[in-house]
Amino acid sequence: MEYRLLCKQFPDLGCSHRTLNFGDKHFDFFPRIGLKLTGVCRLKCPFCCEPNRRQTVYDISNFLEITETLRKLGTELLCFTGGDPLSYPNIEKLLMHTKKLGFYNLLLTGDGALLKEKLNKIIPYLDAVRFSIHDMKMEHDKIVKRPGAFSEMNEALDILIKTNVDCFVTTVVTSLNTNSILDIAKWCFNKKVKKYFLFGLMRSGKGGDFINKFGEAPDEDIYELLAKLKQKYSHQQLEIIHYDYKRNAECILVYGDGQIVIDPYPNPPSFQLEIGNILSDTRENIIERFNKDPENLSGHYEHLKRYYKV
Repeated sequence: MEYRLLCKQFPDLGCSHRTLNFGDKHFDFFPRIGLKLTGVCRLKCPFCCEPNRRQTVYDISNFLEITETLRKLGTELLCFTGGDPLSYPNIEKLLMHTKKLGFYNLLLTGDGALLKEKLNKIIPYLDAVRFSIHDMKMEHDKIVKRPGAFSEMNEALDILIKTNVDCFVTTVVTSLNTNSILDIAKWCFNKKVKKYFLFGLMRSGKGGDFINKFGEAPDEDIYELLAKLKQKYSHQQLEIIHYDYKRNAECILVYGDGQIVIDPYPNPPSFQLEIGNILSDTRENIIERFNKDPENLSGHYEHLKRYYKV
């Protein structure tokens, strides 16, 4: 089933194979892209989805060219991810460059200490930061195997809030932390976090081994939690967002060599699917490969619906 046929399922999507339409937004390319800067991270989450901790770290010149190309194609938002993107040697220069290009810069991190260390240099170029918090206080520290990790993030978040940088929080929901979700949400609300994301476990990286060892939180438990959270915060300033990661193309990622992939994708070994190279392929060829599996388009549409509220 190609893009035109999917328009019958999703009327808001539009009917041109050359554009992606979300409500009154029209795009020639993916409006949100994740930049995979590095596989390095100082935290040791037992369910980490990163499939390649030792991936090549490319020179900033690659990312300058990639981001300039993405901007010309119409991408609006960049998620700086890894590993931990703060571990990338030239993160400050890259954020400055993409801000000048007009991107919305969203930094994904779990390392509050590293963030505090770099904050003075990068705050002017940040629109939002999304922290990873998987339990409360010392229990979170135990999960990521870094003493003081929770308090470090807490301090970094306070600085960002005072400087009017939007702050979001993500929790990977597992069979071990479902009892803490309501407490994390309450903490987010009190800290004036704007969005609280609940993520399903991915099977990439360490995820598969974690699931085999501990199982997954039952869907009914997750939906019950979501119902409670949305009921409690529906008229408040905390938006609750759930990604179960069981559909294709939730995210579109670009690596430093230009490789562009669908992530997550259901098949091993990496649970990613390459759909082209942003530095050498045409936009039409990339979209054509993306469209070969209709779940890619419908999954990405559901992902962006939450952002554009269509």
